Amino acid sequence: MPTQDTTRTSPVPVTGVGVVSAAGTSVAALYEALLAGARPVTVRDVPLVAGAIPAGPNWRPDQDSAHAVEAAHVTAPLTLPPHIDARARRTIGRDTGLLLSAAQAALTTTPAATATPATPVTPAAEPDQAPPATSSRAGAAEPVPASSPPPAPPVPLRGADPARIGVFAGTLHAGRSEYVAIHNRAGADAGPVNPVWGPQSSYNAPGAALSIHLGLRGPNLTLTSGAAVGLDAIALGVQHVRTGRCDAVIAGGVDSLSAACPPPAAGGAAADATAASGLAEAPAGEGAAVVVLTAPDGPAHAPALAHVCATARAYAAGGGAAGEPSGGRADTGPANTGAGAGAVPDAPDLAEVGAEAARAALRDAGRAAHEVAVAVTTADPHTPTGAAERAAIAAVFGPALPHLTAAGTTGTTGGADGALAFALAVEALTRTTPPPPTPPDPDPNPDPDPNSAAPLALCLSLDPDGAATALLLSGPTPTPTITPTGATR
Repeated sequence: MPTQDTTRTSPVPVTGVGVVSAAGTSVAALYEALLAGARPVTVRDVPLVAGAIPAGPNWRPDQDSAHAVEAAHVTAPLTLPPHIDARARRTIGRDTGLLLSAAQAALTTTPAATATPATPVTPAAEPDQAPPATSSRAGAAEPVPASSPPPAPPVPLRGADPARIGVFAGTLHAGRSEYVAIHNRAGADAGPVNPVWGPQSSYNAPGAALSIHLGLRGPNLTLTSGAAVGLDAIALGVQHVRTGRCDAVIAGGVDSLSAACPPPAAGGAAADATAASGLAEAPAGEGAAVVVLTAPDGPAHAPALAHVCATARAYAAGGGAAGEPSGGRADTGPANTGAGAGAVPDAPDLAEVGAEAARAALRDAGRAAHEVAVAVTTADPHTPTGAAERAAIAAVFGPALPHLTAAGTTGTTGGADGALAFALAVEALTRTTPPPPTPPDPDPNPDPDPNSAAPLALCLSLDPDGAATALLLSGPTPTPTITPTGATR
């Protein structure tokens, strides 16, 4: 089975974590909601785009109308960086707003952060809460000052050259609403097109906006590599820090709900098929999660919340990265696995791919399976992919390892799923009490090793096409990397 293992090196510090989800705008709120079994699914109107324009004489209601969507909505006001004023907010789509809000939280995570307080965006002024298409644009005649230049870098980034700070974002659907809005307005006599929709209609709009609004000039890349894309973006950021290409990295994932592609209505043939299979349908959701990674020898302005010890990718036999021959090694960066790369694996094969990724991460870090205190996966456990993720964890760590999955609370968020799992793993490592075993076991660790290092957390995400991404994390205090021979590094 082809795998990708990175070179052993010092753990990469995680100095910031930010989350925006249906459970709130903090990692702690998501963690508590998850342990409590919360399921914040609501029915809310989702407008097609932010920044809708006034209705013209040829406007049709179906062009910009909102749709009521039952899903895990983000209902809390978004908090954008303080220098983004009202004028700039009118150019920001929903996906971009979610990612910027999560980044703002990540850059002000630590108590040492002294950046200017961010400006909360009230529900009436959220990027996605545009005025109705039949109303005139509020304040259009009033002069609006241009956005202020980005302020001094927040504490986790202070001391790093902006040209050496990278941004890596994962998404599956960013820009789809703006793309559909342009399509709807492009027909004969359909009406004017808002020019801000163009830049927002691409996958890389949220990541590009993050670099622009923070004044960063390092590498900027948006991945769309399937279900594991959120973890892939973070793994790519780790690689850039490890190789010295970046002194710091902002990485994560985002996806929003859309009136252009609303979740399927309850009932119907799809629901009947789901019920017949005995599987519970996962709710749709939206959200974003962002982490800040800094070089181990960089300026220590912010304490580490956790450390990334290893990353690994594994591929089903006959699959592999796009364009990679069967049996070959993958490229040094995460890559997509498409249906054309090989046959879609069945559940046992998919579980083995996940298990191999987990084993590769342990080998890369020189750590043992019994040191892992918690596993965090991405897919709903009642789906075939989620069941394969759990089977992979059980195969490597046994059935009693505490196991977290956010899908029931956040909904299936696409590009944000892997990044939300990473944020939960960081939060779990900072807690003094680990989550309860899953399933309950009176003696989950009957033979602990008194000489073992600090507990670890493993993040695992599977793509149904046969790719797996695993990241291994340690807690705030870095632990030595131990090779299989016992020597420390």
